[in-house]
Amino acid sequence: MTRRGTPKRALVLLEARDERVCAMTAQRGDRIVPQHRAGGMGGGKSKHDLHGLVWLDSIVNGQIEADATLQAMAFAWGVKVRAVDPARVPVFYRHEHAWFVLEGVERREVSAVVALDMMLAAYGDRYLAWKATADESPRAALLVARGGRF
Repeated sequence: MTRRGTPKRALVLLEARDERVCAMTAQRGDRIVPQHRAGGMGGGKSKHDLHGLVWLDSIVNGQIEADATLQAMAFAWGVKVRAVDPARVPVFYRHEHAWFVLEGVERREVSAVVALDMMLAAYGDRYLAWKATADESPRAALLVARGGRF
């Protein structure tokens, strides 16, 4: 029998590291779910490593799969990763206005310059396109308003 979903131990550690706050909206509540930063079907145990998990509003989670602009924003902020090890990609936590490198149960804050260097090393110019979309998107303002803490 195969196990479905994120293991309970990983969820407990994720909650200890990030509380239960959506990385993109700062929302709290019963709609917050674990987001596997590296998408795709299936995968091994490493998919549940803490550097590959963040909390996300379940509605936003669905929207970033269906809306190209929101998906670009998720890549620009490190909430989603593509074709790279999630440990190499920092995450921007909107409610803290800060970038963090995820190191298991710890988060290490890094400057925006370091985060940019890491993103460029991981993705090259593709990152700049995602960032431009995120920076210019009216959806970003809606996410900020939805979070209510800005």
